Amino acid sequence: MSGLLSALQTASTALDVFSQALGVDQANVANVSTPGYAAQRANILPIDLSGNGASGSDFVTVSSSGNAFADATVQAASSQASESQTQASQLSPVNQLFDITGSSGILAAFQQFSTAFSNLSASPNDPTLGALALTAAGNVASAFQTVAAALGNQSTQVASGIQSTTAQINTLSANIAQLNVQTAASPQVNPARDANLRSDLDQLSSLVDITVTTAPNGSVSVLAGGQLPLVIGAQSYTLSANTSAAPGSQVSSSAGGNSPSSFSGQLGALLQTQNGTIAQLLGGNGQPGSLNTLAAGFASRVNTLLSSGVTGTGAAGIPIFTYDAVNPANAAATLAIDPAVTAGQLGLATTGAAAQSNGVANQLAALPGSTAVADQIGGLSAVGFFGSIATSVGQQLSDANTASTANQTTLTTAQTNRQQQSGVSLDQEAATITAYERAYQANAQVVTILNQLTEDAINLGVPSSG
Repeated sequence: MSGLLSALQTASTALDVFSQALGVDQANVANVSTPGYAAQRANILPIDLSGNGASGSDFVTVSSSGNAFADATVQAASSQASESQTQASQLSPVNQLFDITGSSGILAAFQQFSTAFSNLSASPNDPTLGALALTAAGNVASAFQTVAAALGNQSTQVASGIQSTTAQINTLSANIAQLNVQTAASPQVNPARDANLRSDLDQLSSLVDITVTTAPNGSVSVLAGGQLPLVIGAQSYTLSANTSAAPGSQVSSSAGGNSPSSFSGQLGALLQTQNGTIAQLLGGNGQPGSLNTLAAGFASRVNTLLSSGVTGTGAAGIPIFTYDAVNPANAAATLAIDPAVTAGQLGLATTGAAAQSNGVANQLAALPGSTAVADQIGGLSAVGFFGSIATSVGQQLSDANTASTANQTTLTTAQTNRQQQSGVSLDQEAATITAYERAYQANAQVVTILNQLTEDAINLGVPSSG
């Protein structure tokens, strides 16, 4: 009799075990679309192998199929993909400011300037042509002001994006620290908590490159850029960004530590756009910026030429451009035509042995494309210098677009590999559930048979000793 009861208990326990296992796989199916969810595996251990006092019964342990290496690969790829994609999106509007077709912008204004003074050179005393030449010069100034203002607005947007990104990083870091608290309090496998952690880390890696280490109790520590602490155990640390500081020291952690020279992810792209593109154009940290160098160089040469000439009445010519000469980084934004200057004050004639009534006008007409040493800006003509700026920005955008395509492919591959290793496969779950259901049904039949035998034994009066 005791043997029947023992067998009945064992079979009943097996029913519970298979029921638990079925629950694990059903949860997998239910979470097939849950971000960050790693498939859970039910491991059925047979009788007497538990080593934990469960002798005499099968039992179930649940483990996660999450793979730390696969997670790290996805996170690294995510940082790179986000960086190149963000950089491309930020560089696109900057690139549009430097139209190399000559249909708009600074290059078009240079061409109009050249045409206007070429026309004026044919009739240097024509007040109408003189007025048109001044208008063309004013258009050059306006073109520089427009580009400088647009770059300034872009810089403001990038700075705002940096602050927004650090705020998102801090929110995710706080979430991860809270998940660490929950893990320390209840270290057993928790699929929902595991999914939340993986999802938060994936999102964080798209914002900034991270290094993740896992403690024996399952909690994680996270560093930004490999150096700045974001999360250590139950404590999260906030990042702060000061875009006015020198590059390399703009981002800090409340935990201290030295900031890396550069970051990846969205934050890295925004910092690179601000420091490596916009600052090179608009200046900063004691540098004038290439746009200001071009504006001041061209305006200064025009003023010098006009001041060296004389008017049709023999009066000394005067400069026409004004700009902030004290702050070199403000030249393009402040470039303008002196409103007091009239066409009659333009010193278009040269003096001396080879005096010409249109000598200066001819020089001004050729100035934008002139490679004469006195006319050069940074060793190039004004048009050539503009072309070097446009080429640099265009190449940066092209490189970012190329990298974005390649990095997105790498990310997709990494995500696919991780999905194959730790994601939910509906085909696999269907096969596993079918196997468990059959095992459950078989054990249910055994329980039914053993239950009937037990009742028959009782009815037949079998001695309790069996």
